[in-house]
Amino acid sequence: MKILILGAGQVGSTLAKYLCLDDDNDITIVDQKEDRLIPLQRHLDIKTVVGYGAYPSVLEKAGIKAMDMVIAVMGSDERNMVACRMAHTLYHVEKKIARIRTTEYLLRPEIFTNEALPIDFLITPEILITDYIKGIVEEPGASQIFDFENGLVQLVETRAFIGTPIVNRPIKELHEHMPDIKMRIVSLYRNDRAIPAMSDTVIREGDHVYFLAKKNHISRALKEFRRAENTYQKIFIAGGGSIGLNVAKLLEDTHNIRIVELNEERAMFLAEELNNTIVLQGSASDEDLLKEEGIENTDLFLALTDSDEVNVIVSILAKRLGAHKTIALVKRDVYTALAEQSGDVDIVVSPDQITVGGILSNIRKGDCMKVHSLQHGKAEAIEIIVHGDENSSEVVGVMIKDLSLPDGVVVGAIVRNNELLMGSKKLVIEEGDHVLMMLMDVSKIHQVESLFSENE
Repeated sequence: MKILILGAGQVGSTLAKYLCLDDDNDITIVDQKEDRLIPLQRHLDIKTVVGYGAYPSVLEKAGIKAMDMVIAVMGSDERNMVACRMAHTLYHVEKKIARIRTTEYLLRPEIFTNEALPIDFLITPEILITDYIKGIVEEPGASQIFDFENGLVQLVETRAFIGTPIVNRPIKELHEHMPDIKMRIVSLYRNDRAIPAMSDTVIREGDHVYFLAKKNHISRALKEFRRAENTYQKIFIAGGGSIGLNVAKLLEDTHNIRIVELNEERAMFLAEELNNTIVLQGSASDEDLLKEEGIENTDLFLALTDSDEVNVIVSILAKRLGAHKTIALVKRDVYTALAEQSGDVDIVVSPDQITVGGILSNIRKGDCMKVHSLQHGKAEAIEIIVHGDENSSEVVGVMIKDLSLPDGVVVGAIVRNNELLMGSKKLVIEEGDHVLMMLMDVSKIHQVESLFSENE
């Protein structure tokens, strides 16, 4: 697929790296700043163009006439909208994706039509990240939570701790502990390496475990892997930007929220917007301020400023001052590694990986409903709808054990008529099923797409 990315900022660059993992993609990326493009050109097999991504002359230089898709992730919503308008009107590009952050635009969906602004899919990072953090807050013990089938089913990542029921035991014993719980382990990562999740695979301390389960069964399943954790009540948020504000709004009626913001004018705005949140004006790295506000009694510290450095540093500080758990929003890999190595940052949230997952859902061929990017783009969890009858689809009427799936691809579950069916070997796939799969190697995606697509 020929894909044009407009904007080589953090999201555009991350997206280019992920898309280059697929040899079938032909990527071109445009940015006004050459220094953003040079490292991408040096390390990736892509074409780069220096220029303003909303100008027709620059778009033509980038080869837009031959593009299958345009993804506009420049710093300005207006530039992204104009670029998609150009792509549609002048060059008839089939699919246009744009990042739009401004609430005023998002509240008026009628703007985004072929007659007005022809954008096929809107990416709203702040909303995606806010929902993601909300999921983690609702399930203490989870490192990551991803929704499928409108939240009916969730994919959860957690770590296995010594002294819990499943550690040093084979996976098959899980069902003996929880006979009434529908869940399935779909992948294990040990020392950054994928381990096949077979029935006789033994879970070890420190393993990163991915499992699928119904939303209302998650809390019970998590107890198998780690010591029971109390719900988060007292939450401290560092950073009152759009994400910090949105998280506070979502949680302030059910949790005890404090939010600290360095900018005095912004702090005053937050105080007006929030009803049940204590707003503090100051620095999240001010040790005295944290102590005065009872950081040692904080259940969850969320570092959500615009700075990776600040988020990592204040999370470490909060943890050492007694905060029970810390979560840091981190974009760049170098700070992700620093945060993970420190041992004081419990969960690192990558906004780019969350955003890219949303974009990938609209790039994958066939009937992919959801795509969640995992393990820094090396793995994916996907939801595919099965269409066709026995004469037009290779998978309808076939048992899971007989599917021609490539190595490293696991069918974790099927949602049929709003009912969750775990992916047992003898389960037969039917038309209309939503199939939830884990791909440990994203290069296998085309084999999966081909298998589930309708035959011509």
